[in-house]
Formats: sequence, C-alpha cells, structure tokens
Amino acid sequence: MTAASLAFETARAADTDPDLQAVQVVCGRCHAPAVFLKQSRSWDRWNDVFADMTKRGANGTEEQLARVTTYFLENLTLLNVNTSPADELAWVLGVGDDVAQAIIARRERQPFANIAQLRAVPGVDPGKLEQRKSRILF
Repeated sequence: MTAASLAFETARAADTDPDLQAVQVVCGRCHAPAVFLKQSRSWDRWNDVFADMTKRGANGTEEQLARVTTYFLENLTLLNVNTSPADELAWVLGVGDDVAQAIIARRERQPFANIAQLRAVPGVDPGKLEQRKSRILF
C-alpha cells in the first residue's frame, strides 16, 4: 500500500470512527497518522511514545485522549496472551474482565500456543481474534 492510498483509507475510516478522528486531531497536529498507523507495539512502548509526545506538546481534551487510548489499544497494540495483564487482555481482545480472568486462569494451567486454543475460551469473539491475530503473540 502506498502512502497516498494509506492516507486515503485512513481519511475514509476516520469519517465513521470517532476514535480515529481523535487520533487525527491529537496526533495529526505534528505529523501524519500514516507515520504510526501500521506500527504495532506493546502497550508499555506506546505509553513511552505518549509520554514523549506529551513532553513535545501533544494535548487534547479528556475525551480525545480517552479515544486515542482506545484506538491504540484496539488497533495497534501487540499482546502476549501468556504474559499480558488482565486489562490489556480485555482491551486488545475486546473481552470483558471475566473473560480476561478466564484467559489468565487457563494460561496458569497451560500456556496458550495458538489462536485456536484462545478461541476455545468461552466469551472470546472469533471475529475479533481474526481481525487482531497479527498482533497476538504466544
């Protein structure tokens, strides 16, 4: 995908995604979102980036910052199912706290080895797993 087509797709998606709109407003003040929209990182690493950007002057309303957080967690954060804390499991996999706790209980008995094992946990949405599988590590 070229930079121009990525920019077009991002603009089209932002028309309907309020979280992406917030990303474009907050992050787009200094650089094009295409700079980071295809980069997956751990949540800790994204927090380092956010801290650095805040020091450089990035800001937004509480709602915008919450939406930026949601967007990054749901779309750009790498997740290790066998080591990530419950809150990251819930956000990145799009599951409730009870399902995140079930994942933790299962991995304590036996670490996950693949998507099929994760899909077998009651409450995990196979569609979301399919969408996010490139960011799920074991």
